Order: sequence, then structure tokens, then C-alpha cells
Amino acid sequence: MKRFYKDFDQFRVRQIFELLEDAGIPCTIKNEFIQGASGEIPHHEALPEVWLIDAQWETKATKLLREFESDLQSHDAPASDWACRCCHEVNEPQFRICWKCEAPRPI
Repeated sequence: MKRFYKDFDQFRVRQIFELLEDAGIPCTIKNEFIQGASGEIPHHEALPEVWLIDAQWETKATKLLREFESDLQSHDAPASDWACRCCHEVNEPQFRICWKCEAPRPI
């Protein structure tokens, strides 16, 4: 196993885990519920972490992470509602995926 990602933001760690899992990359989260012990153990050791089950997936996982971070930085939420290209459901501007079918928002 190899540690792939860690962050103070537990939500971001969960996002990265879901991204990898959706891509078929075997991974797990460690320290997900340990933050309450911070103070008893060093804070940096209580961070939630995403671990790859097999290090052979690191290249693909890194590529997905870079694409995800690039998407977050380069795309602001549109100013108006958007229609899903798969199911044609109208979604509010802050959503990056369709609430009905979970298809990604068109770029």
C-alpha cells in the first residue's frame, strides 16, 4: 500500500477517494475518524489520507488528481442554470454534476 493524498479538509479527501474509486482504482481511506484524537497525537498524524492498495496505480491516480485540481481552478460556476446533456435535467449553477443522473457538467 502507498499513501497517495492527505489533507486537513476531510471533504476533499473523500472527493479524491470517490474520484479514484469511480475510475476503478483500488484505494482506501485511513484516519477518517481520528481527528478527534488530535492533541493526544500530533495533528499532522491525524490527517485523513487516501491510500492506494497497489502502487502500480499511482501514475493513473496522479493524472486524475491533476485533472481534478485543474478543473477546480479553471472553471468557475456558470452564472445561470445548465441542462444535463444526458438526461436534459436543469441543474443550478453551483453543481458540477447532474443531480438526477450524476453526469458531469459540460465544459
